[in-house]
Amino acid sequence: MRPILFHLGPIPVYGYGLMLAIGFLLAMFLAQKDAKKFNIPEDKLSSLFPWIIVAGAFGARLFHAIVERPAYFLEHPIEVFYFWDGGVTFYGGLIGGVLVVWLFARKNKIPFVHMADFLIVYTALGQVFGRLGCFLAGCCHGVPTDMPWGVAVTNPDSITRPLGIPLHPTQLYQVLVNLITFLILYKVSRNKKFNGQLLLIYGLTYPLGRSIVEMFRGDSIRGYIIDGILTTSQGISLVIFFSCLTIYLIKVRSLKKQ
Repeated sequence: MRPILFHLGPIPVYGYGLMLAIGFLLAMFLAQKDAKKFNIPEDKLSSLFPWIIVAGAFGARLFHAIVERPAYFLEHPIEVFYFWDGGVTFYGGLIGGVLVVWLFARKNKIPFVHMADFLIVYTALGQVFGRLGCFLAGCCHGVPTDMPWGVAVTNPDSITRPLGIPLHPTQLYQVLVNLITFLILYKVSRNKKFNGQLLLIYGLTYPLGRSIVEMFRGDSIRGYIIDGILTTSQGISLVIFFSCLTIYLIKVRSLKKQ
């Protein structure tokens, strides 16, 4: 775990922020490259990305502050803007990003579902690097384990606690979930059957994987719907999963009838 990877003179380069930047730039590059295949105007797409960064970052941080650590951030409101300290919630970032994409699609008269299908593929790819950033920062860590792949963190600058005890590398588990999700979406995107298909598949694969990984999480700052049993992220994931499953089955049944 290396929260600070290196210094550029007196300026620290944080692993979390660097991974986020790499993930976003790669996702942006691939999205620009594939825009024509989805009939998305490239020039207009480039103006969307900065807004996604801002809305996603603030949404992720605010969701974390409001849902997972409201008492702490009420006492330390300025720390809501300390993005480099870790502590963001993906679903909050997703909400912020979706709002910006909806406004963009409406303004440019592009069907929102088609636009969402296009971007969700690269969102999954960006998450791979985001979780690598979590691993470097030490946030979102797992519970103690005696498995041979357990990771013992000794860097006192890491967010991980306790130090020196092998823990489930839940950040890397989530990297695997996101990578599998991306590969599935990318393959289906080459020959999707209906608008919304990719969005629905994401709503099935990511929440399911996230719910499973949550079972091995050990960081104490997460919010709970049912203390010690059901985390906030699991609750949201289950709602998304069953909603998408229902819609997908209805859509497939409708296509078969046609």
